[in-house]
Amino acid sequence: MKFEPNTESDLPSKTQLKQDATDLQQLGQKLTTYSSAVLRKLPLNEVLISAIEEYNRLPNSHGARRRQLQFIGKLMRDLDYEAIIKAIDNLENGHLRKKKKPSAVKLLCEAILESGDAEINAALEQYPQLERQTMRQLYREHNRCADTSRTKFKIKLQNYLQQKIGS
Repeated sequence: MKFEPNTESDLPSKTQLKQDATDLQQLGQKLTTYSSAVLRKLPLNEVLISAIEEYNRLPNSHGARRRQLQFIGKLMRDLDYEAIIKAIDNLENGHLRKKKKPSAVKLLCEAILESGDAEINAALEQYPQLERQTMRQLYREHNRCADTSRTKFKIKLQNYLQQKIGS
């Protein structure tokens, strides 16, 4: 009798299977933080979305949420794990890009604090509702004070501009 090599090495180990299940549960845990509207933008089926919504309704008593996470992980086995992660990354990166864009008020505030009277005059031409005296006073106080308290006057100027301009 000739010994044939076992092809079990092609199959994932029990440790790998457990790690995959844990990864799916962790992804499911991350998905539970999103709203239903966001979940519907991701490549998820309706059964999984309803299971996630059910998780959010459950109290954390007697391990109900833990069991629901295991169920979510089980449902995710049939889905494309990589596509879900990529969709989440795209969603989060798009959201971060929107947040990083500075507002017109912040840009104007930075310009006033950097350039002084010239920028104040330009701002007055663009926004006649602003008061020269208030902006010059905040600008002067910002430049006179110690570095540690400059942010206070920067915030005051931003709040003033936000109140008067609004965008």
